[in-house]
Amino acid sequence: MPLTILAFLFVGTVTAATLEGVITAAGTKQPIPSAVVTLDSTGQHLETNADDAGHWAFSGIPASAQYTLTVRATGFQTFTIVHLVVVEGQQLVLNRALELNPNSESVTVLEGLVPVRTDAPEIAQTIDAKQLQELPSNGRSANRFALLNPHVRNTAGLGSDGSSASRLSINGNSFRHTHYRLDGNSNYDPIYANAPQQNISVSAVQEVKVLTNQYSAEYGASSAGIVALTTKAGSDDFHGEAFAFVRPSGIQAAPPVSDRRVPNERIQVGASAGGPLIKGRSSFFVNFERIAQDRGAFIQSPVASTYIGSFNEWYALARIDHQINQNHAVSLRLNGNYGQNTNANDRVSGFTQPSAAQTSSNQAAGAQLSLRSSLGRSWNEFRANYIDSIPNSSRAVNPQVSIVRSSYSTEGGSAYTWVRMQNVQLSDVLAFQSGRHNVKLGGDYIRLKARDYSFTPFGEYRFAPGPPVPGQLPVQYTQTFGEGFLRYGQSLASIFVQDDFHALPRLTINLGVRYENQSITTDRNNIAPRLGLAFDVTGKGSTIIRAGAGMFYDQYFLYITRRFFLEGFHAPTASYTFTPGQPGFPVFPNALAAVPDSAQQSVRDVYLPGSKVLNPYNLQYSLGLQQTLGKWLLTADGIHSHTLRQMRVRDANAPAPFLRTGPGQSRSAAQADATRPDRTVRNIAMVENSGSSLYDAFDVGVIRRLSKRFQWEGHYVLSSSSTYSMFFGEPNTGVPNDWSNTGTAERGPSDFYQRHRFVTNGLLDLPFRIQLSAVGIFGSGLPVNPLTGVDNNGDTNLADRPAGLGRNSFRGPAQASVDVSLAKRVAIHESLQVEMRAEAFNIANSVNAVKVNNIYGNGVTPATSFLRPIAGVQNSDPGRQFQFSVRLLL
Repeated sequence: MPLTILAFLFVGTVTAATLEGVITAAGTKQPIPSAVVTLDSTGQHLETNADDAGHWAFSGIPASAQYTLTVRATGFQTFTIVHLVVVEGQQLVLNRALELNPNSESVTVLEGLVPVRTDAPEIAQTIDAKQLQELPSNGRSANRFALLNPHVRNTAGLGSDGSSASRLSINGNSFRHTHYRLDGNSNYDPIYANAPQQNISVSAVQEVKVLTNQYSAEYGASSAGIVALTTKAGSDDFHGEAFAFVRPSGIQAAPPVSDRRVPNERIQVGASAGGPLIKGRSSFFVNFERIAQDRGAFIQSPVASTYIGSFNEWYALARIDHQINQNHAVSLRLNGNYGQNTNANDRVSGFTQPSAAQTSSNQAAGAQLSLRSSLGRSWNEFRANYIDSIPNSSRAVNPQVSIVRSSYSTEGGSAYTWVRMQNVQLSDVLAFQSGRHNVKLGGDYIRLKARDYSFTPFGEYRFAPGPPVPGQLPVQYTQTFGEGFLRYGQSLASIFVQDDFHALPRLTINLGVRYENQSITTDRNNIAPRLGLAFDVTGKGSTIIRAGAGMFYDQYFLYITRRFFLEGFHAPTASYTFTPGQPGFPVFPNALAAVPDSAQQSVRDVYLPGSKVLNPYNLQYSLGLQQTLGKWLLTADGIHSHTLRQMRVRDANAPAPFLRTGPGQSRSAAQADATRPDRTVRNIAMVENSGSSLYDAFDVGVIRRLSKRFQWEGHYVLSSSSTYSMFFGEPNTGVPNDWSNTGTAERGPSDFYQRHRFVTNGLLDLPFRIQLSAVGIFGSGLPVNPLTGVDNNGDTNLADRPAGLGRNSFRGPAQASVDVSLAKRVAIHESLQVEMRAEAFNIANSVNAVKVNNIYGNGVTPATSFLRPIAGVQNSDPGRQFQFSVRLLL
């Protein structure tokens, strides 16, 4: 009696052999556009997508056969009818309201836009597969799409490559605390904390989710924010694409600051394919992409010239999904990436000369196995993950002594380093519904092992800023002696429970708590409670008031511990700083063959942990409103974020304070050393948890989608951000702050603070299968920290500030960039299309400086070069660039 199963769904009259219906979200009755509806029988497979109204239809269906009807939509439970029989001339109307997946959050579906949570205070943004594929993107990096969120900004120019390309700051925090996830598991580089541990091609990513505030207890390891990627999977229908993106050299604008055009040719080619292995049971997805680029860099001083570097990178991914039975499924993902660059991030550019060139490379290989089970209203996923990676391997092309003249030239270099890390992660998440409670609980465990080698055979001379002067002597010489070969590791474990409690029909209370433990810190009480509420004012999901408060802990990155090993009292390497006239100072331009006997006990710098090593933590509070007005969705959120116990460096052997009341005042290193408490060493850089930061913001978002043909999204953030010092892990992080004070005088704007930031993107389908898309990013200028460029107080750090000026007390120019894309699709066959696309980045050719010359000088008035932009892809976003692509779609 198969039709008996459908009796409660049957509506309409018999006019033809047709199946149709409307798919909506249970509770809200909002249509679910793009829900996938499939109809299968022996030897036949039909598939369609619901339209903007949630409507779908199959017509001309052969009668008397038995069919299986399946409805799928992201975030909702799959609905299936088996043994469905249609009668000739019959019309069945099968309307269905889909229930939420127990492992997904409550959502508002707005005419097909990416779902927005309505039952929690979470402040997040999701970039879906269509946006990833159609929006213009300079460099096509999946993690760069996080910049569509106004709380996120790149800390280096958008032309950057390698790890610097993903140095993302969230809420004004250090980029080292931005966390990355891939398919639910951690993808954070726990050593350098620069970028994701594994890189994935954009064409292999289903969605990018950016969580910036008030995320649930399921997420942790960051007080700043999280960028989470989900990879694509195959389906019961075969799909594929092949693509080529070409950026020709001759038509690109000259780089910012450059007085000439430079070669810049980039080619990205790749392909993806996915489909069934066993119809209705198993599917596969594979992806490969390769990038080759020859990029010229402009050297602006002392002689204008061009240096060309080559960049090669590839990504590969394979994924298999198998439905074991109705309640159990398994997924296996294998992936790898490799990159090599002869001028990473235009190291040779600006003031840096070809003699300082380096060759760098990175690679990673990973595997993840996921087991998913569902029974009734409960759902469980177990994940096992293994990653073997080399996040950094670099060597000087021509090792030699380094000579640095600030604001003029940097020559030479001899550093060699490589790091390899292996980590295993096990995690489990259980979700279930019990009455008015939607509960998630779970935990994970990560074990990391690392091997680390570094060697710098030659030292560095530093001169006063500006061009050389006859008879000029260096102001200091620094050299690191010894070879560093280290082994270290850590274990991380966490558990959480989250309950979204529907206390009243229109009120949801979010209760969560998370515990995190990191073996290399002394913290054992990192308990992070989360509390939130969401109130549906009208009961129709159109007006939502949400509020939240929570505690979030940061992960302590191992780059700091690595430096403790390499620069501590018992380190295999030791750094010494010499000033002219001091015993052991070498004859310029020679390096020292060994540590001079007279210097071994007098000028060594060391880097040590404080008495306790703690995890920084963050307190967040938010209050927001979400309003649906027809086809408009408006959001407004006020955010307060206070991060405590941040790392900060203090010189435990600091010389007596040297108070300067006017320009040009200075004392020698010898005079400063005479006032140090311990004269057997020099700087004792001690990392303590004495820093803090504040971030306050008002966030307004407007989203509109008229139909599948047009969508638009805009977000504006007005913010305030301040810190004591921005810690990146280096021994001189936060200098100048005299290291001996409490830090109060050093409070100033965060290094990545933009008071105003507006980000918008849109897609418009025009007639004749033409599509127009655009991305606009506008923001205030970035802070500039003025420095004298010389060692005024004699502490050997050439980073003193002019008397009377505070940290980050100047600002660079405002930023504005608009990228556009125009695409045309042509049908070659009913299942094969070709897309031709032209993209233009920074169409106004704006100079968007990320870093400017911050050497104010040692005089009363600033140097003429102060605040001028600096050449190099890390220092400014690229000028206007054009890119063309061809994509075959199956």
